[in-house]
Amino acid sequence: MRDKRRGIIPLPLGGAKGGIFIIFIMFAIVSVSFGQQITVELKESVSLPEKEVTLGDIADLSCSDADLLKRAHNVFIGNTPWPGNVRKIEKNIIASRMLDAGINPNKVSFGRNDFTMISVESFTITGDEILQTAKEFVITKLAYSERNEEIVVEAERPPNDIMLPLGGGIMRIEVSQVNANKSSGRVQVVVRIYLDEKQYHKIPMYFTIRRYEEIVVANRKINRNDILTTKDICIKRIETTSMPGFTTIDSVEPLLGKRVLYTIPPGKPLTQNMVDDPAVIKKGELVKILVKIGNLSILTKGVAKEDGYKGRAIKVMNLDTKKELYGEVQDDCTVKIIL
Repeated sequence: MRDKRRGIIPLPLGGAKGGIFIIFIMFAIVSVSFGQQITVELKESVSLPEKEVTLGDIADLSCSDADLLKRAHNVFIGNTPWPGNVRKIEKNIIASRMLDAGINPNKVSFGRNDFTMISVESFTITGDEILQTAKEFVITKLAYSERNEEIVVEAERPPNDIMLPLGGGIMRIEVSQVNANKSSGRVQVVVRIYLDEKQYHKIPMYFTIRRYEEIVVANRKINRNDILTTKDICIKRIETTSMPGFTTIDSVEPLLGKRVLYTIPPGKPLTQNMVDDPAVIKKGELVKILVKIGNLSILTKGVAKEDGYKGRAIKVMNLDTKKELYGEVQDDCTVKIIL
């Protein structure tokens, strides 16, 4: 009979047929429920190419619903970590990602693992390889002098090994020098590593460039105004890194007979600004005083009031008039008066 008050048709519960019908209904409900259940068995660890990670990459999934299983496989979890690092993904994160994808967490059951560790497939460029590339760049930028010169390039600190994602593309290493015009002392370079023109690493490095040359040095203490002899100077191989801008000398012969302008301690390199030609006229010596007025030349006797060097002005005194004049030293006995 229909119950008119509730609109319910009562079902017969008694008898064998009624019991079988109820068991069939319950079995159908349970079957539907279990058929939609997704089992997620997280892998303990996975190593992947650099990519966006999906649930199917890090877990074994099972579900009787093929469409639901496919959706679960494609659930976005995140990105692979930087090469050399690992990323821990726990099951609560996975449940949240599945919920974002429209999958009911109540239909998900996890296996024995509570998390998985993700790393990226990678390859290594050793610090020695990076160092050698940077060093070769520095060496190719150096200018060598024509004389016997040795240049030593030393790295202050070798870089660490660098890990890059495997299959990330064509690798290219680019080296540049920060202080491009510097060719001795401490210089900085920057090493950049690219994969398919995408910069992955930027590594600053420092080198010390040392220069060694065979040049003339003082063999002993040389006093101001001394005239150089073979006993005073010799050729020695020394470091000239800290002598930029100074014109050193690599031969003894051109210096012999030169006058020293400053006191030079033993072992100090000689440069062009330390020496000069010796005086051709000594103070107190008799000289010829030449005066030219137009086509008229007058020659008289005088005495040098100071040492005189060829081509330079010197004070002289006319012996006839006792008047002091300035003139240019012409040779070792003639001074031309400057009018």
